[in-house]
Amino acid sequence: MTKAEYFEMCEVMGSEPKDSEIPIEFDDLIQEVQQALQIYSNLQDCWDYMGGNYIGKNFNYIETVFKFYNIEIEQHKYMYELLMTIDRIRAKQIQDSKPKDTKAR
Repeated sequence: MTKAEYFEMCEVMGSEPKDSEIPIEFDDLIQEVQQALQIYSNLQDCWDYMGGNYIGKNFNYIETVFKFYNIEIEQHKYMYELLMTIDRIRAKQIQDSKPKDTKAR
């Protein structure tokens, strides 16, 4: 749901919007997080195709990517930590969305 849809829903229902329920949109994020998400989306995924497991993003060429995006060297560690946080969240979402094995072993 977008912000506009949320505000429209509140108006139709006659309720006051709650800050904690207003959806966050890309433009609401700080510039560094927006840039990290853009970089992250361009990194290659690594999968264990035999087991169907997400391994993570390929960070082998991250220095080159940082140069391409003009990330100052002082910001490399911070940006890398943002990227790793995004990757951990995504890995957990992928893992949680996989069907659970209900067979007893």
